[in-house]
Amino acid sequence: MAGFQQTSFAFAPSAPAAPAGGLPEPERPPALAPQAAAEQRLIRKSTRPARRAAARAVQLLLHDIMPAAEADARDRAAARLAARLTQQLPNARLHLVITENRSTMISVKREAGPAYRVRLHHLFLDADLAITQALARYIADNDAVASDLLGEYIDVNTDRIIRGRRRAEPLETAGAVYDLAELYATLNQRYFGGRIDARIGWGRRGGKRRRRASIKMGSYIVEERLIRIHPTLDRPFVPRYFVEWIVFHEMLHQVHDIPTVAGRRQFHTPEFLRDERKFEHYLAARRWERENLGRILTY
Repeated sequence: MAGFQQTSFAFAPSAPAAPAGGLPEPERPPALAPQAAAEQRLIRKSTRPARRAAARAVQLLLHDIMPAAEADARDRAAARLAARLTQQLPNARLHLVITENRSTMISVKREAGPAYRVRLHHLFLDADLAITQALARYIADNDAVASDLLGEYIDVNTDRIIRGRRRAEPLETAGAVYDLAELYATLNQRYFGGRIDARIGWGRRGGKRRRRASIKMGSYIVEERLIRIHPTLDRPFVPRYFVEWIVFHEMLHQVHDIPTVAGRRQFHTPEFLRDERKFEHYLAARRWERENLGRILTY
């Protein structure tokens, strides 16, 4: 297996700007910001909380076969996570390393100062506010409730704890009827001010044509910033506005946090659903879906 190289950079102590509270109306689309000496693994006793201000630093562990663009994206994600953590640990020095470790998701070394040397699996890069706050409580105090929440988050995201690093899978954007790259670019400018940063592609095609019980028409993988659209929508009878609505829905996931409510992650919050209705053809798309679901399911 190839070795690792390390890239370090200083992290400015100033806090980042807060994200916008929701999606603007389409006709006025301002830019939306897509959010001790002994080392301890997840779930052990802690020592003292943070007290004295000091410089912050972030370190990113990069695999030497990672493409430059992907490395830059992970650098930015690590900086954003460090910013959120230092807001929760304002008087401490934080040294953060993002890893691919498959056995230890979180490890913390607490030092005088206080200072925290933290190693996190990359699945935490796009964690929502509730998980980031739990990380801070675990780092500083080894809080039991935070430990349980982090354990649940890890369990939910086991599919992202990949064995080794896979090269980015090539994406097919040009379909028989619709070009997803063109739809994505148009929606990004109109509704998001060009601020959504994601890859998009059609899902896998093939297989025997049959009537299915259900189909996931779109998906968004947070950690990979990847949108997948089911190829059942790449057919002449499917109107453009319906495909646009599905793409818009998945893009919207990059705008909204995923809070934990009563122990469960809530992907479609009231705020998310409110912003989804700002899609120009929302009502028409919902109506078309109800009237044509059987045709969509046959693929």
